[in-house]
Amino acid sequence: MKSFIIHKTKKKKESLEYILKKNSQLTLVLVVSKAINTDIHVVVRLTGRGATANVIGLVVGRGDNNITMHTEQVHEAQETTSNLLVKAALFDEAEFAYDGIIRIEKNAQKSDAYQKNENLLLSGDAHVRSDPALEILANDVRCTHGSTTGKPDEDQLWYLQSRGITRHAATQLLIEGFLERAISTVSDTINQEKIRKLLW
Repeated sequence: MKSFIIHKTKKKKESLEYILKKNSQLTLVLVVSKAINTDIHVVVRLTGRGATANVIGLVVGRGDNNITMHTEQVHEAQETTSNLLVKAALFDEAEFAYDGIIRIEKNAQKSDAYQKNENLLLSGDAHVRSDPALEILANDVRCTHGSTTGKPDEDQLWYLQSRGITRHAATQLLIEGFLERAISTVSDTINQEKIRKLLW
């Protein structure tokens, strides 16, 4: 069974859990934007052999937004796969705290799990805390995790401005490009457009 879900966060606190049985496939897109303060907790539990989960988190923080996201990728069965990418663009005094864990249970041999958090700071007053983690109880698995935080590339901004684009517009193009790399992993162009509309 294949499932595609776009979840737009609207509450101050949310908890979501998805259970994937044998050979099921889930693509989950989490969208946090438009000046919302939230604490979101997402658990993806792969309980059946051959289950696959792709999770994309897109965060745009503005003003004094305070956004917290916690993710769990729990592999309970053999030959399961999970891919997670969380990208955050933060303006003004926005704060984003991300912590995520990949947990591979003892029986989940031959599982693949990936977790990446990428953050773009658009103000000297914006802050990020990122804490990806692994808990591996099986010995025949592939897992990677990582986190990066940076600012807009001044060389790219200069290049765009040298072509007559204002700094504000050039910065917006870089932000869109930063988030677009995640959006483009969604194969359906109609759903890609839905995600863009929810973000902006």
